Formats: sequence, C-alpha cells, structure tokens
Amino acid sequence: MSRNQQSIWHRDRQKQDILSTTPTRLELVPEKSPSVELRTTQTLYRTQEEPQWNRELYDNLPSICFSLDTTGIILSVNQFGASRLGYKPEQLINQSFLNLFEQSDQQRLSNAFTELLKTSPNSTVTNWEFRLHCPATEIVWLKIVARILPGDRQFTREKKQLKPGLTNLPTTSSCLEKNLIILMMCEDITAYKQAEDTFKEVEIALKKIQEAVRSQLEEMASLNCLKDEFLSAVSHELRTPLTNMKMAIQMLGIALHREQNFLLEMAKPQTERSKAARYFEILDNECDREINLINNFLDLQRLDTDVKPWVLETIQVQQWLCRVVELFKARNRNLYQQKLQIEIAPHLPSLMCDPFSLERILIELLTNACKFSPPDAEIIVTAQLKSQQIQFQVVNFGIEIPSTELSRIFDKFYRIPSNDPWKQGGTGLGLALVQKLIRHLGGTIEVESGSNRTCFKVQLPLS
Repeated sequence: MSRNQQSIWHRDRQKQDILSTTPTRLELVPEKSPSVELRTTQTLYRTQEEPQWNRELYDNLPSICFSLDTTGIILSVNQFGASRLGYKPEQLINQSFLNLFEQSDQQRLSNAFTELLKTSPNSTVTNWEFRLHCPATEIVWLKIVARILPGDRQFTREKKQLKPGLTNLPTTSSCLEKNLIILMMCEDITAYKQAEDTFKEVEIALKKIQEAVRSQLEEMASLNCLKDEFLSAVSHELRTPLTNMKMAIQMLGIALHREQNFLLEMAKPQTERSKAARYFEILDNECDREINLINNFLDLQRLDTDVKPWVLETIQVQQWLCRVVELFKARNRNLYQQKLQIEIAPHLPSLMCDPFSLERILIELLTNACKFSPPDAEIIVTAQLKSQQIQFQVVNFGIEIPSTELSRIFDKFYRIPSNDPWKQGGTGLGLALVQKLIRHLGGTIEVESGSNRTCFKVQLPLS
C-alpha cells in the first residue's frame, strides 16, 4: 500500500471513530501555576496582617495621637503618646480627655471642642495650645491639631456606655446621631512656650527699663530747666550790680581826671603810677573779668541748649579781619604791649558766616595770646584758603603749652598751671566758648605748641 492510500484510510477511519463516539460536555480547567499560587498566598497573608501592621505603625508614630468621641471620651491612644504622657494606653482608654489638662484650661478646651463640632466632617483642622496636667511627664504645653471624621455608629454607642461619672464635653443630640470621631495629633511645645515666656519677661523688663530711662530723662529735662532758670536769675542778679560797678568806675575815672588829671597818671608805666592809679586799674580789670565770666557762661549755656540765633552774612575776609584786629588794638592799647601783625593770602573768596560769632572767636584767641605772651612779643594773625576752607591762625611767640595740658585746654573752668610771670588770671571759659562756637559754625580748631611758639588753627567752611 502506497503512502497516499494510507492517508486516505486514516482519514476515513478517523471520521468514523468521531461520529461513533457518544457526545460529552467539555470543561475548561485552568492549570494552576506555582507563581500564581505564591502571589495569592502573599496577598492573603498581607490582608490578614495589615490591621496588625497599621496598629504597630500607629503605636510607634513619634507623636501623641488620640481619637475621641463627641463627648471627649478617649477611644484610642498610641503607645508612644501614652508613654510620653506617663501612662499606659489602657489607663487612658474610656477616660475624659479634659482630665489631662489644667483645670483652668478645661473650660477653654471644652469651648474649643464645642466650636469644632459645629463644623462639617473632613473640612476643618484646628490648632490649639493648652497646658497639660500629667504629673508623670515633663510636658507642660501641648499644641493640638484636631479634625472631625465620620465614625462607626456601633463602636461609638458601645463606648458611650462606659463613661458614666466622667467629666465629659457638652454634646448635643445632633452630634450623637452623627456618630462623629475627633482625631487629634498633639505636639510638645513646652520648650517653645518657656522660651516665649522668657522673651515676654525680657520684654517686660525692657519696658520697665525704658520707662525708668524715660522717667530719668524727664527728670533731667526738668532739672535742666530749673538749672537754666536758676542761672538766668543768678546771672541777672550778678550782672546788674556789676554793670552798676563798671559805670561807677568809669565815672570815678572821669571825676579823678577832672580833679587830678588822672588819665595822664594812668598813661605812666605801672612802676611810676600812684597808688590810687594802681588800685583803680585793679578795680577796673577785675570788674571786666567778672562781667566777661558771666557773659561767657551765659553764652555757653545758650549754645548747650542750641537756642542761639544765627545771622549769616557774606564776609569779605581781608577787610573784616583788618577791622577786627584794629578794633582789638584800640580797646586794649593800655593793657597789652605785644606787636600784632596780619598776613592775609591774596584773592580769598568770601565767607558765609555769622559775623558776631566769628568776631567773638578771633577776639578771644587774641586776648588769650596777649595774656600768655611776654611784653613786646610778636603775635601773628593769618588767613588763607586750605582744602576749600578758610583757615585762620593766631600764633604767639615766647610761650609754650605743655604737651600734657593740650588735651584739656578747651575744658570749662580749666586753667593751665604755670609759673610764667606774664600769666594773667582768666575765667577758664574763653577757650571752651571758642570751641563751642566753632563747632556750631561747622568748623574745627586745633592747637600746636613747641619751639617757644603756640599756634591756634581755625578752619571754617566757605558756606
């Protein structure tokens, strides 16, 4: 039999066998793979273990976690939180949450819960800060984050039966019907509150210090006002008799001149004058000294209170300086015997300044130079432009100021200790007044002394 014949037979035979068999129902049975069985087992195991895993996660969460019913009864607390508060979880379950807090804060906490329950679930997260009362913990302050969640009706009703006699939150019937649960996370903020308290304390202390300083300043202002009033009254009382004395001295000189040709006697050298002429000179000089003392003192007081009015004028330096020096010579012709010279740089710009104050400065420096210079010594007054400022110099020869005294010569009532025979008594206020006037004019003053020479340098801005 050929290969083709075998195929036909086989085909026909197979067809007969199929037709002769009894019909049966076919079922599809899936073949179980080992990997599928493993995944199914793992899923089942995880599903069974998930509540336990979640519980362990909840217990070890590094925060104090509570769930409460609407009356404030603790339904659950995590292990970590209970330990932080100094309890075991079973000691807190079914207890009122209010009892964990200071009695003075319980009413405020109750009011906060009441307001929270008026809101809808899942919509409000509230931050509170309350003082804790748990003797077994060092925590004093808790920050509470609270939120309302829908609860299990059966669970909450069973728990509600376990709270008779406890301090509960006031809850309405509508809240009970809703079976709500309050979820809370609590954070220890004791250190923050203590730092905050230390800061309020510091702030209070600062306020007290500020009030004390303000009170002292007001008292000092009052004392200064009284001092100014006193000095004004005393100066007035002193100046009035001195003015009368000066006038009487001048009238006495006129009368003596008419009777005894007194002016000729005063023109003689001191060693040749009569006793009356010497006494008259002493009286006249000391009266002037007292008048200058009072005037300088009052001027210093006015400068200290900054009430001195300034009158600014344009000053042509060359003409002004010559006039002031000649005026000084005329007033002190019989008092000083020094030689005054003026050196002025050409083409100096004009100076915007208070002429009265500037004249007072120059006269005081010239007086000081004459007092402390020997007779017939040379005194030079200069003016020049330096660094866009006018610089005046008063230089006297024949005397030096000790280097140890240079820093003190502008102090009030300070006099340079010296055995110099030409030294004359002064008020001790002249240079202090000069320095104050120059500062008010926006200028500076310096002094140099050495090599038998003393130089005062005054620099003033052009405007």
